[in-house]
Amino acid sequence: MNTTTGKSTGRKWQRILSAFMDGESWHALIAGAALNTTCLHSDISGLEARGLRFDHTPATVPGFCGEPTRVVRYRLRPESFTLASQLLGTPNGPRPTAEMDATAREYAKAAGV
Repeated sequence: MNTTTGKSTGRKWQRILSAFMDGESWHALIAGAALNTTCLHSDISGLEARGLRFDHTPATVPGFCGEPTRVVRYRLRPESFTLASQLLGTPNGPRPTAEMDATAREYAKAAGV
């Protein structure tokens, strides 16, 4: 159940994939609370098994007590937006938002949005 809208969010893989449709990247530390998953790496592996492709980018973020923590940021590749949309049953391409970072805007442009 989506606590914001009060609507069902479907299966876990659909919820995770939907979060990537705005072109943003996610890593395990933010995905835990925001996407209700403790195994983002495994979720990504399952989505890749469905034919989707993700960038895997090493990053360092503040962790426990602000200490630097190494993570992997995942971002849905532009060529996968069409398949992702088909799997979710939604219109093609990423959902452009005002909050998109520069890289996300480039991905949206590459996907033809």
